[in-house]
Amino acid sequence: MNINLRPLSKSDENYFDVIDLYKKAFPEARHIPTWLLRYTLRKGKVGFNIIYAHDTWIGLIYITEYTDIIFVQFLAIAESYRSAGYGSKVMASLKGTHSGKRIVLNIEELNQQTKNYKQRVKRKAFYEKNGFISSGYIVEEPGERLEMLIFGGNIGKEEIEAMYKKLFGSIIGFLFRPKVIKI
Repeated sequence: MNINLRPLSKSDENYFDVIDLYKKAFPEARHIPTWLLRYTLRKGKVGFNIIYAHDTWIGLIYITEYTDIIFVQFLAIAESYRSAGYGSKVMASLKGTHSGKRIVLNIEELNQQTKNYKQRVKRKAFYEKNGFISSGYIVEEPGERLEMLIFGGNIGKEEIEAMYKKLFGSIIGFLFRPKVIKI
């Protein structure tokens, strides 16, 4: 199975399906404001990609790079293709194309009091099956607490803070500073 990433573009025939998947797959607290998403796409910001298995649209992924770190901000497989091994194939492809780099991502913190606790446990098990381990940090963003997972090494608090600062730039970074908490 050949996994291909194509930059998100309004001219892609699956553009609206991708945006719809993005809105449905992630809590509103994690959504990038629409105006910011449009701005970054106009500026040619790399990282927001449509995932294809051969020529079949299967999902979306948004990644950014910081030093030797690949930060997976969003990954979603279209509902009709879930539980068919595509998520693991995407992870394997990412590891192959970014060999030697650390890959980090955030998942919702496991909290038994939440409505989607079983889904959170299943999500963490998926990433663990794909070689990810806890970084030992919780990232507290507005409206949610996320556990940071890592593949291919370790990461420290200062590095996480620097990554977020680079990710958001000086203006947005000043307004939006996630709190990094040691577990």
